[in-house]
Amino acid sequence: MGKFITRCLSVILSVLLASCSVLASPANNEGVRWRLAYYEGGSWVDYQGEFVALVDSLVSLGWIEPFEWPATGSQDDMLLLWDWLAGHAKSTYIEFVKDAFWSSDWQSELRLRNRADVIARLSSVGDIDLILAMGTWAGLDLANDQHSTPTLVMSTNNPVQAGIIKSVHDSGFDHVHARADPDRFIRQITAFHNLVGFERLGIIYDDTAEGRVFAVLDDALTVANRLGFELVTCMAPDSDVSEDQAVELAFACLEELAPQIDGFLITSHIALTAEHLPGVLAPLFQYNVPTWALEGPDLVKRGALMSIQRESYQAIGQFQARNVDQILNGVLPRQLNQILEEPKALAVNLEVARQIGFDLPPGLITVADVVFETIEGESL
Repeated sequence: MGKFITRCLSVILSVLLASCSVLASPANNEGVRWRLAYYEGGSWVDYQGEFVALVDSLVSLGWIEPFEWPATGSQDDMLLLWDWLAGHAKSTYIEFVKDAFWSSDWQSELRLRNRADVIARLSSVGDIDLILAMGTWAGLDLANDQHSTPTLVMSTNNPVQAGIIKSVHDSGFDHVHARADPDRFIRQITAFHNLVGFERLGIIYDDTAEGRVFAVLDDALTVANRLGFELVTCMAPDSDVSEDQAVELAFACLEELAPQIDGFLITSHIALTAEHLPGVLAPLFQYNVPTWALEGPDLVKRGALMSIQRESYQAIGQFQARNVDQILNGVLPRQLNQILEEPKALAVNLEVARQIGFDLPPGLITVADVVFETIEGESL
């Protein structure tokens, strides 16, 4: 870490901070490669998408030699990709350290052990130059003063509300950076209400601090107070339970909520991922409840009515690759811009609209970026 601090001081003393946004040339760590690590709370489909986009953008910037990704059997198998990169990625500048990968499988006890192991590795061993903290659990575990290793927090719903960073303009720690788009869910919930006009919006959530952030409860309450609709919630755990249990409990919640609501928000919950749709949404279809997916078009393809989400992970990958470039060239993570508002695409499923008897607003199909005419997956 001494080399990193020395380089940071050199940059600060020799140039104005405004110049730090200019991309530098790839450079190694005084003759050796920079060592990267990875830490996540558990597997999640967005993690692989953001990570692959980051690595692809590092290739474009010259940090890694071009390569072809291996075939994977799962969209959320990060360990497979990390191990492959550790053994096959060719670079003069960086390496993906094979034994520097931690995943807690959304289990609190394992999280405690992993957190202790990671902090010890970063603070005592000191052989890691940059760690990717993927998701809210990882960001909370590493955004502290127990280590000083540069930490790039990725793929969080709202790092400010979660308590990972001080504000969208200041992470609060010199070694921490977390991408933020503070109003993205407020914009989506507002759009859903404008299109559907619901009076009672349903949300399920895990009753933990992180679970409430995953379910965007604060943002939903903000919009509800502004527009005058009611939130109707049900608690369905998705940590410290098996995936099957999480789906069973979420389904029970949806059976309870469906007769009471006229809109449902599909948030970040293990039971509401694409692999469990459309089956888990059956109670909402029974009661003709329109749904909006915060996580994007893949869920609309499999049974959500509509969504506005990212067009691809490319913008995120480019943003994060520029951050890696700057950090490894001596810029403190805290000095970098944290705000990125991604390009968005509107997705609509016509078959869902037909099955629930929802009349799509005139012109919506014309302006939609993606229109699905069938529901992919198991029959309802």
